[in-house]
Amino acid sequence: MGSQDEYLFEMDEGVGIVTLNRPERMNPVHWDLCKDLSALFHRLRTDDDVRVIVLRGAGGNFSSGGDAEFLSGNSDRPIPGLSEQPLERYQRKTPAGAFAEFTRWIIEVGKPVIGAVEGVCMGAGLAYALACDRRFGDSTVRMSAAMVRLGFAPDCGITYFLPRVARLPMALNMITTGRIVKAEECFKEGLIDELVEDGQALPAALAYAKKLAEGPSVAVDLARHFIYRSLGSSLDEMLDYEGVAAVMSALTVDAREGTSAFLEKRKPKYKGY
Repeated sequence: MGSQDEYLFEMDEGVGIVTLNRPERMNPVHWDLCKDLSALFHRLRTDDDVRVIVLRGAGGNFSSGGDAEFLSGNSDRPIPGLSEQPLERYQRKTPAGAFAEFTRWIIEVGKPVIGAVEGVCMGAGLAYALACDRRFGDSTVRMSAAMVRLGFAPDCGITYFLPRVARLPMALNMITTGRIVKAEECFKEGLIDELVEDGQALPAALAYAKKLAEGPSVAVDLARHFIYRSLGSSLDEMLDYEGVAAVMSALTVDAREGTSAFLEKRKPKYKGY
């Protein structure tokens, strides 16, 4: 199963917009597509022209999750337990493989990733949305940790992000029932950070992303990195990490510009390095 044209990438004032592009099927993901998305984010990590990333889906839906053909075990790519074809060595070591790898790269890209969420956002699609730094959604949003409804245990990091983004009881409820959560409840539970007017999820996410792109990108990226690092670190460790980051950011052109602008009582003009 190929992935040519199944995602789109475009630039807009320092923001890289990644669009899942299978609208006729509500943008499901499969092994090769996730593999290509991971490779894209790997490239974006070192592309200094891209300061912020927006992740979205085409056609009014974010993503319906794993592709049904793949999940059936009937595709060219075998799935453990459902296919008779032998698994390659890499897949034997990490059954979720490329699906989980894309979750990792949403974090490891080292830059802010903002989700513009509309319509269906389920299964792996929900995991990818939750891995984003923030999510903008409208009243059409329907979220579900749908894996259990198909008889599968949750994957793609959804059990990591759900109890951190939402309350623990909500996470347990979604994971064990697979129920569909509508936009208002998603907003109430923190699954959506900002609930906007219908059709405005992408414009709102882009406006926020552009504000970040105009900022001191090295400091922004370091700050983001250490927030995630803090989830598994002690206070003493974070104080040390922050001290190192302060020195690193102090060496940037933007740090000098920010200080000068403050003293001169003007708006800083950051260059991103």
